[in-house]
Amino acid sequence: MILIDIFKEFINVVQENKKYIIGLLKQDGRVISCSKEEYIGHYFDVEDSNSRNMFYKIRVKNQDYGYIWIRGDEGNLKMISSLLLESLTTRLMYELNISSLKQKITKDDKLVRYLLNAEYFDLNHILDLIQELGIDENKTRAALYIINNKGFNREEIMNLKLKPDSKELIYSLLDNNSLLLFKDIPDDLENNEAVEYFGKYVKSLKNWGLEGCCYLIGSLQNKLKQYIFSYQNCLWLKNNVDFSIDEPVFFMDYQFEYFLSKVQLDDVRNIFDFYIQISKGIDIDEITTITDKLLINDYNITRTAEDLFLHKNTLIYRIKKYEEIFNIDIRGSFQGKILLALIASALKQYKRQKQVGE
Repeated sequence: MILIDIFKEFINVVQENKKYIIGLLKQDGRVISCSKEEYIGHYFDVEDSNSRNMFYKIRVKNQDYGYIWIRGDEGNLKMISSLLLESLTTRLMYELNISSLKQKITKDDKLVRYLLNAEYFDLNHILDLIQELGIDENKTRAALYIINNKGFNREEIMNLKLKPDSKELIYSLLDNNSLLLFKDIPDDLENNEAVEYFGKYVKSLKNWGLEGCCYLIGSLQNKLKQYIFSYQNCLWLKNNVDFSIDEPVFFMDYQFEYFLSKVQLDDVRNIFDFYIQISKGIDIDEITTITDKLLINDYNITRTAEDLFLHKNTLIYRIKKYEEIFNIDIRGSFQGKILLALIASALKQYKRQKQVGE
């Protein structure tokens, strides 16, 4: 919004008091806007303030925007003029901040698009944008992918960078329902403290106004070219993990499942198909549930049995059965534990394919 537009809105309020004439003057003293239009185009000596005319320089962020002129007959004209100057300066400061913020958001949008362009990664252009935004390229960051099924208010999101803990933030609205942030972490933060840090940041976002959203957090990255992988981690979480509103989900909690998903599970099932066929009584739901709980509990039998509401001996019996069927050592071998996870995932995929008729 240009200065004259701001001033016209400003004098609409002032005009309610007919005791005063208020005008906007250029540096040379020419009136360019006024509560009484007949004064537009007149010249005044801005150095000649007196009992009926007050002239004040409008200066915001070390830049001059001309003069404000107030005419009136009251004895408190100087006090009223000072208040009007302060009010106009505050409004102008606000509009300049909003304008600057909009420019930064546009640059953020461009930066995110460049960062997510895997085929053509223009580092020089990225560094130029980072310099213009005044952010540190060397910060460690993680992607924070926020989903709001009701849609985001772009004007509200624009103010996100005004949060004290978001000065180094890179972010963009990918669409009306998806907001992507590359959030920095403090330089002195240990890796094992990242989950707690991001948990607190998500809480601050909810308190700020982003309630009713889903929060997916990717891997930590300290190279600009790697940011896209943190974002892709978030997309993997979105497509493969159950998540709830207002509860952050961390990729680092699902790294094993992620790497497991990269294995060709049809190969696994083909290798073990013979054992599955000779043991027709195998319950796919049972083996996948038990395996999932074993993974969560780091193969601790006692905790897994408690989670499954089974007696410990019952769980051991079922694990022995899987060891016999697949001819692997689950309890005493790391390789056996991995193979069980692969077999269970392959069986889960097989059941899903069968259900949809593939």
